[in-house]
Amino acid sequence: MKWEPYNYSAAFKEPYRIQDLGNLGRLPAPIAVVNIGSFLFVLGLMWGIFRELIQRGAEILPFLPAVCYIGFPVASVLLLNKVQPDGKKLHYYIFDLLVYVVTIQWRDVVFFQGKIYNRSEVDEEIRFY
Repeated sequence: MKWEPYNYSAAFKEPYRIQDLGNLGRLPAPIAVVNIGSFLFVLGLMWGIFRELIQRGAEILPFLPAVCYIGFPVASVLLLNKVQPDGKKLHYYIFDLLVYVVTIQWRDVVFFQGKIYNRSEVDEEIRFY
């Protein structure tokens, strides 16, 4: 994303938004790319994994495909925007958690006086005088 002096979205960690669709036209309001991605992800899960179950249930409840293919993805997007662990959006929180697990927990490192040490190399001796 190109830095612009009047664009504060990078400073406030606002997600990238799409409004102009090129030759197709323009949306009335900008939509966050994260919302589009999470909607498509849940829709893909519903279509790829639960399609047969939804089609069988559609014989009993005719509105079930609409609920599953539109309602659940929209509800998941709204839930992802509402839930904010540690004051972060859920996708940022999960990304930061994965970075922490991969860079610190799996490497088994310890920080001491601003330096990184492997836990296996640290041999601390406690002496009581």
